[in-house]
Amino acid sequence: MKRKGKLYGVGVGPGDPKLMTFKAVEVIESCSVIAVPKSGEGEQVALAIAKTYIQMQEVVDCYMPMTRDKEVLYHNHEVVARKLEAYLDEGKNVAFLTLGDPTIYSTYMYIHRRIEKLGYETEIIPGISSICSVAAALNDSLCEGSECLHIIPASYKGKEDYLNLEGTKVLMKTGKSMEQLKVHLKEKGLYEKARAVECASMPNQKIHKSLDTLEESSYFSVVVVKEEKA
Repeated sequence: MKRKGKLYGVGVGPGDPKLMTFKAVEVIESCSVIAVPKSGEGEQVALAIAKTYIQMQEVVDCYMPMTRDKEVLYHNHEVVARKLEAYLDEGKNVAFLTLGDPTIYSTYMYIHRRIEKLGYETEIIPGISSICSVAAALNDSLCEGSECLHIIPASYKGKEDYLNLEGTKVLMKTGKSMEQLKVHLKEKGLYEKARAVECASMPNQKIHKSLDTLEESSYFSVVVVKEEKA
């Protein structure tokens, strides 16, 4: 019986190719197929980060629409899983690239669960997340001692209540909701404590010590609200 292939979810880091792990490079170079989700900016950056290590491998585009429609998402995740299943049945190992880390707001995990449920071997290769890269850009820690750390998808409605939580708040997916987020931060008295980084670790990285200088939020903008120590 022919051996089936293995699916790897490979985190390629936040942007700087030098921040890729040795393990990620090793897996990418060893796989016959490189799967790349096609939807937003992040996925195209993931491919660009890893391009040096993609030589003779087959690159497969996997359409993953940027929508919150559950039915549309479910259908497309099924299509992608079946697409990759065909390669796995041929005995080919597949590396599914993802920006940052596969376990943090990644489209990969939807495919991972489906492939695993179908009986194939899977493995997650962790990567440096944008959260850690942002903290490094700000030259500060995210949490210390007994401080709590909260990761909040800022673009979803109702998430402003999470600003009441004690500890450091990392607000991701700010996107088009930045102006609304600024309003909520002002209402909670947290605006002055907020800082942001655009495109962390990338050539066009921008550090904002105040949100006053962040006029338009990009796909890669992350806001950090860190409580001041007593």
